Amino acid sequence: MRVVVLGGSGLIGSVIVSELVRSNVDVLVIDLVKPRFDVEYLFGDLNNIDDIASKIRGADYVINAAQYYFNINAMKACLKAGVNYMDLGGLFWMTQRQLELNDEFEREGLLALIGIGAEPGITNVVAAWIYRNHGTPISIKIRDGWVSRSGKINWSVDTQLDELSMKAPVFEGGEYKYYEPTSRSEYVDFVEPIGRVRTYLTIHSELATFPQSFSGVRYVDWMEGGTGFEDMFVLARLFGDNTEVMGIKSRTYLRELLRAKGLLGYSSDEVPDEWESAKVIFDYGDKTVEVEFMSGPHGMFDGTQYMTGIPSVIAVLSRVSGRGVLPPERVIEPEPFISKLKEKGIAFYYRESRRL
Repeated sequence: MRVVVLGGSGLIGSVIVSELVRSNVDVLVIDLVKPRFDVEYLFGDLNNIDDIASKIRGADYVINAAQYYFNINAMKACLKAGVNYMDLGGLFWMTQRQLELNDEFEREGLLALIGIGAEPGITNVVAAWIYRNHGTPISIKIRDGWVSRSGKINWSVDTQLDELSMKAPVFEGGEYKYYEPTSRSEYVDFVEPIGRVRTYLTIHSELATFPQSFSGVRYVDWMEGGTGFEDMFVLARLFGDNTEVMGIKSRTYLRELLRAKGLLGYSSDEVPDEWESAKVIFDYGDKTVEVEFMSGPHGMFDGTQYMTGIPSVIAVLSRVSGRGVLPPERVIEPEPFISKLKEKGIAFYYRESRRL
């Protein structure tokens, strides 16, 4: 099996490449910079769709771990090359745009599995498992929390700024309503060592597919929070709209400043120390069913990196198949997938409570 990882030199791409190589998969990394692993590499710019298509032709799967802004370009390259596609998510608005390519992927007999990371990804598969075993709920709530002792930024700065500057969708009463980011919040108790975290309403991918995948649900929302998240509120006000000042885009300046200060990612001699957990909560009125999953550091990767990268690897190794642009809840068989995640060190917790 041959797999191409777009953005394979990045924080999450490195997890994917490492695990694929460990599983004896033939891997090609296409990125702007060379990866730190001893793996086949080609320079590639996702702005050049024809060039990417020529380089991925003949692969069984493409895993897109690049910045989500390039998801459409990566999908178009896969259509040109006749290769199955998957990515780690793209926030609500990008997911909606990706779904518009469904007919083209169906016509070519190809699968585009969109959002097969942790959140989205594991959240979607967990939701499918609860739905299959308990039926249609009144509401679905997704909550994400993390704790970091490293003081590092291990996620896309642009994605985080988007989450804190774009209006957040909530599915209410059969329609989408849009709210200011962080305008709602609630405290959530996650498993230790994460503990109690204040989570906030933001834009997220699951909202684009859950109302259709779990027909009959009346309410869906997403909230997140953790170490450093509230610090980002001020940064989002300053850099969120990417204003150009003195000929420099504000987000470009922020990224380079963080990199210069050694705050973006980990050096080879640093030990990651971040834990992340997410809950999928189905409310049925007379009972609540909740599944929480969590990961801590694994070798050179922290919990967030590891838990986001592993799902696409499992999907590839299971030779996931389908036709069209589909979210994980409509493609992945929940039980074996969750079993494989457990084998990889992701912990799961099931809770069910009834109301009198």
